[in-house]
Amino acid sequence: MKITIVCGHFIPAMGYIEVHLARAFAEMGHQVTVVTSTAIPSYVSHLHQNFGTPPSGVEVIRLKPKLTLGQVVIADGVREAVLDSNPEQIIVIGLGKAFPKPALGLEIHTTVLFGDNAASYGDSPSGKTRLLFEVFKRGTYQKAIEKADRLVAYTPESFEAAGKMLGGKWTKKLAEQKDFISLGFHPDEFFFDKKLREEKRVELGFSDEDRVVITATRLNPEKNLEAVIPTFKNAEYNVKWLLLGSADDEYARELKSKLNERLGADRFTLLSHQKREDLNAFYNAADLALFTTPAISIIEAMGTGLPVFLPPEKSLSHLISADAQGVFIDDFADLPFEDLQVNDRKELLQKNADLFSWQKQAEALLLSR
Repeated sequence: MKITIVCGHFIPAMGYIEVHLARAFAEMGHQVTVVTSTAIPSYVSHLHQNFGTPPSGVEVIRLKPKLTLGQVVIADGVREAVLDSNPEQIIVIGLGKAFPKPALGLEIHTTVLFGDNAASYGDSPSGKTRLLFEVFKRGTYQKAIEKADRLVAYTPESFEAAGKMLGGKWTKKLAEQKDFISLGFHPDEFFFDKKLREEKRVELGFSDEDRVVITATRLNPEKNLEAVIPTFKNAEYNVKWLLLGSADDEYARELKSKLNERLGADRFTLLSHQKREDLNAFYNAADLALFTTPAISIIEAMGTGLPVFLPPEKSLSHLISADAQGVFIDDFADLPFEDLQVNDRKELLQKNADLFSWQKQAEALLLSR
C-alpha cells in the first residue's frame, strides 16, 4: 500500500511517533512517503539542521516553511506534494503545528492522530497559548474532525484535551471517539541481553548485589526529581539511582549537589543525555525504572523488561495492566522497591512487545482493503 505521512517536523535523529510509524510501515512492506518541512523546532535546535538518516524505505519530501512560530509550521505546496505521492492512505500527525491542514479533505482515506495531553495547554491556558490556538490551530482541528475518515488518539486523554480547547460541538464530537493506539518501541532497539547487562553494570561500577533504579529523561525542575530523594535515603544501602539526561546546566548542578548532600556520592550516578542507540545498555543494567512525568522513554524501558514506577497520569493509564509491569505511585517519597520484583525479564518484555511494539501500532492504523 502507498502511505503518505503528513507532519510539520520529521527528525529521525530524535525519533518521535512520526519517525517510528514510518519505519514500521516500511518494514511491513508498504511504500512510505513523508511530507514535512525543513524546520527544526527550538527544543531540538542543538541538531543544527542535522535531521538524521530517514528509516530505510522511507522517502522524505521537505518543504520550506513560509512561517514558523513555536510549534507552528506553515508551508506552501503541502496539498500538491501529498497528491504527487499518489497515496492510498494519508496519515496526519501533529494538528497543532497547522502544517497538515492543506492535506485534509482530499478524498483519499485519511487517518488523523491526536496527541494532545494535559501538558499541551495546561489547566488554565495563558493568553498567548489561547491566541496561538485560535489564530493558527483551531481551523486545522475543526477541518480534521469534519473531513477525516478516522480519528485516533495516541494518549488516553488526547480527545479530551483537544476537546477542552475547542469547546462547543467539537468537544461533543471528540468525546464520541474511541480509537486509540499507544506510543511504542522497536524490539530490535530495546530488548534484554544478560551479557550486555553484566558488561554495562561493570562499566558503571555496580555490584551484583546493587539494585539499580534508572530514570532517563531530560532533567529539569518540572520533573520534581527532588521529591524522590527521601525514598532513596530511606532505602537499603544497595539501592542505587542512575539518572540520565543532565544538560550540565544550573538545575543539573543543583540537583547533583542535593544528591551528594542527602544521599552521598556512592548512592547515585548522574550522567548526561545519552545517544538513543546507547540507551538499551543502560536499561539492561538497571533493575527498576522510575519516572515522575510522562515520557516516551517509559515504554522504551518497558521494552527491556524493566518494571516501572509511574505517576497516576491519565496519559499513562494504559501502560500497567499486570502487577509485574509496574506500579502507579502517588507519593514518590515512599517507593516500595522491595515489592516490585521480576523473575523473567524476557517474558515481561515479550508481553510488553505484544502490546506496545511500533509494528502493532502501525497495524492498527492500516486501512482495511
